[in-house]
Amino acid sequence: MKEFTNPVSNIAVFHNEERHFLEALTRWNYFPNQKDSATELPPCFSTSRYTPEIADELANTNPSQERKKYWFDLVEYKATRFNNVPRVLSLIHPLAYARVYSNLKKNRVEILGSMKDDNSVITAEQHNDGRMFIMNYEDHETKTKNTLEISFGASFRAHADVANCFGSIYTHSLEWAVQGYEKAKERLQERGEKHWSSTLDIMLRNAKRNETSGLPVGPSSSSIAVEIVLAAVDRELAGKFRFVRYIDDYTAYCETHIQAQEFIRALSIALSRYRLTLNLSKTKITELPEPLVDSWVTKLANATPWRTDSNGALTLFTHEAINFLDYAVHLNKDVPDGSVLKLAAGLICHRAQGDTAATVFQYILSLSWHYPILLPLLEKIDATSDYYDKETVIAKLNEILKTNAIHRRSDGMCWALYYLNQLSSDPNDENVGLVIQTSDATAIALLSIFETATDAVVAHARQIIENCTLYELDQNWILLYQLFLQEKIENPYADDPTFEILKKHDVQFINPPKKTSKAEDYCFYYSNPFREKNESPVGFQDYLDGKY
Repeated sequence: MKEFTNPVSNIAVFHNEERHFLEALTRWNYFPNQKDSATELPPCFSTSRYTPEIADELANTNPSQERKKYWFDLVEYKATRFNNVPRVLSLIHPLAYARVYSNLKKNRVEILGSMKDDNSVITAEQHNDGRMFIMNYEDHETKTKNTLEISFGASFRAHADVANCFGSIYTHSLEWAVQGYEKAKERLQERGEKHWSSTLDIMLRNAKRNETSGLPVGPSSSSIAVEIVLAAVDRELAGKFRFVRYIDDYTAYCETHIQAQEFIRALSIALSRYRLTLNLSKTKITELPEPLVDSWVTKLANATPWRTDSNGALTLFTHEAINFLDYAVHLNKDVPDGSVLKLAAGLICHRAQGDTAATVFQYILSLSWHYPILLPLLEKIDATSDYYDKETVIAKLNEILKTNAIHRRSDGMCWALYYLNQLSSDPNDENVGLVIQTSDATAIALLSIFETATDAVVAHARQIIENCTLYELDQNWILLYQLFLQEKIENPYADDPTFEILKKHDVQFINPPKKTSKAEDYCFYYSNPFREKNESPVGFQDYLDGKY
């Protein structure tokens, strides 16, 4: 049995452009899920059952008066970066997200038009796994070819990125980016019908405590908003400079040092119109030619063992794997942020088999105690319990869980709990207490799937519900919904049918069953490529009633 290996599955996409957009927003890019390998959250977290039709039903509900006064808060998920400093990702409340989704759905054509930008590497596209955004899908060869093309004849490279981009986006700037500042100002004074960008501004604010500054990091709705604003910035620079933008990271290729300085100045001015600034510590001008990648990447690539078996497939000997990972650890001392180790592990983890796989697994497991960002790679190693001691691995996972609970790292706790569940094991009693002490909603929600932890989790949830504010409920919505779904607690939201609607449609955000829900079945039915040419799909409710 491959206890850790998670098989990658692609969704056969037969959607038209509109349907893909709607399903990407809800089913595949709702939770943080934008990396190529989708490693922000363990695969036990899923939004595949949160379909466009369910989001529509939620969006059509009438919020309570209390809700209209305060709107929504969200669940925070602290994801570890290379340097072990957490980056806060967000799981937006399902009703808040449904309201954002409804606005994006109504104005899809205009929104996609506002995002159109030839200078942006990342665009909203139809990916085979159903997603709209994949933030690092461009392979090394493609990136190299594109860089060589745009940099030809340039003597200098200017690099800059937007300081705290998602956290600094001023939501009103969406209106400025789409309508223009003066036009948006006129509309505000006229108090007529709101432009779609104004409504989107309101919905995005409502989803995050009605704050005008900062967007939640993770959901595709935020990526759309950022692309709209930065596309407007890019339009000011296009035609004047040769440059590309990767999310919030700008690279320009210039003929002179003065032109490179002018690019940075022009970029800074353009960003300031939307209340954004440059990260000065990452702003630099480099004389060309320069290597296309950092020196440590080249060293690592050159040290990678390349060996093929009798069938021509890449293979790996145990001593080669150990030597390579040892070299990566030495190299990491010169670049001590963990990125070296992540790349090194990623280069060989899928090639190791048998005893070699078990050795690589144990090595990366040990490194994961120091660098939680390596934890997602464990499931990509073809390691089976025939080659390692299961109880020893369980003990190590509990130690990893403990240190991440102490340091309040959501991803470290969630991945450790995910692997313990994969091994049909449990967190020890000490760790159950430590995880609950963190008050981390995602980790405690995942903890609830372990029978030995259920009582403690329910007791914690009841403490939250007792004398809490609406925001405190929202900060724990995924935990509370999980317990409501398990019928461990009553609906903690008075006059709010969100949880009932989700449960009615069997929406499960944690460990959904392999058997698809009726709402998921409708998605397959809706996009059936073998339907007769003039045959239209029936509505969702008719489908549920069997009228198809």
